[in-house]
Amino acid sequence: MNYIKTIGSLFIAILIQFSVQAQSSLDNYFDHLSENRKFMGSAAILFKDSIIYNKSVGFSDVASQKKIDKNTKFRIGSITKTYTAVLTLKAMEEGKINLSDKLSVWFPQFQNADKITIEMMLKHRSGIFNFTEIPGESTWEAVAHTQAEFIDYVSKPKNNFYPDTAYEYSNTNYALIGFILEKIYQKDYNTLIQEKICKPLKLENTYYTFENDPAKNEAYSYGIQDKYLKNGSINYSNEPGSGGLLSTPVEVNKFVSALFMGKIISPESLKLMLHIENDEYGLGIEKFMLGDLEVFKHTGRVDNYISDYWYFPKEQLGLVTLANATNINTDLVQVAMLQFAFGNAPTLKDYNIIDEMNKEDFLKIKGTYFYPDKRISVTISSDGNMLIFQDSRAGQMYVPFTYLGSNSFEYEDIYLTFNPEKQQLTQQQGESVITMQKM
Repeated sequence: MNYIKTIGSLFIAILIQFSVQAQSSLDNYFDHLSENRKFMGSAAILFKDSIIYNKSVGFSDVASQKKIDKNTKFRIGSITKTYTAVLTLKAMEEGKINLSDKLSVWFPQFQNADKITIEMMLKHRSGIFNFTEIPGESTWEAVAHTQAEFIDYVSKPKNNFYPDTAYEYSNTNYALIGFILEKIYQKDYNTLIQEKICKPLKLENTYYTFENDPAKNEAYSYGIQDKYLKNGSINYSNEPGSGGLLSTPVEVNKFVSALFMGKIISPESLKLMLHIENDEYGLGIEKFMLGDLEVFKHTGRVDNYISDYWYFPKEQLGLVTLANATNINTDLVQVAMLQFAFGNAPTLKDYNIIDEMNKEDFLKIKGTYFYPDKRISVTISSDGNMLIFQDSRAGQMYVPFTYLGSNSFEYEDIYLTFNPEKQQLTQQQGESVITMQKM
């Protein structure tokens, strides 16, 4: 289901109908998500240069029951790429780099490095293989690596296509650009972020580190099962410019707003950044349309940190959601905040139903099921429309399944069949068949 396309009708003539009643309705929405174990995290709305709404629910550390607050930091995943693109454009303005410069200047060991430009990498048109898809990569990035080790690891796979002949998202592009910026300035990535972006904008909760530190009010990431399961740690030494930043919804909003208001890079650089052809990718940013309105965005995901920003430049409206546990599409959360911004109360969905299935029948299959060895569990829930499947293993995303009838569901080549009487779930994918027991 494409949730974004469903909200074009929400736009009305007067933007931002802010009131105590409207704020209460959005508070109720987030509390409803939290009570139904659909979302833990924080969200903020910016209008012009002011934050008009900020809300947090859930825990940054479930074990200690430490609650998320407005200063809790989350890993923002690939939203980091927008910051890296801005640093690159600032380096261009300072005469330290050109978008036409070749990768071979810094890393000649990559295939076609003498034909790949900085601009191609920023636009994901380099053809360089995405290192997060290397088999066993999740184990590899659990520990720290030097720049030399990282380059040796990611330069081995062959390119996916000849430079500038196609578009394909690759985290390797931005990781390399992060290292290139460090070489150019002879400073580490976090120092550059602080000097070029955070200090000028007075952002105190945005920075880059290798590992999480709960003492600094940094949220852990969790999967949602019959309880919240803490994810294993990633060492972000492998994500210098592609996904390692921490921030808050308020500060992401302030950064994006400042970018569009010309407070970080020049109007000419911003124009280059926002030049997007064939609905592909600009320089660290994406674009979509809501009715007649132009929206710029980026999403991110690392572990179960899910991040979203939407920015409406004409309306000067910013929406940011950062989650550390979720099993609903965060587009729905963005939509709820958009409804609030346009004076409409968001809908509180019933998470005990799915489309086309009797509520009583769904409640019989809802719950947590365990593999035969009981080390892996799967939780079945609802997003208010579709059945949601979430595996307990680290990094496993929620998956929406389509109802086929007779207690059977489908997602791509995966089939689920429930036996409510025996309280069993059978998962079939190709020749693999696994029967799980409800506990």
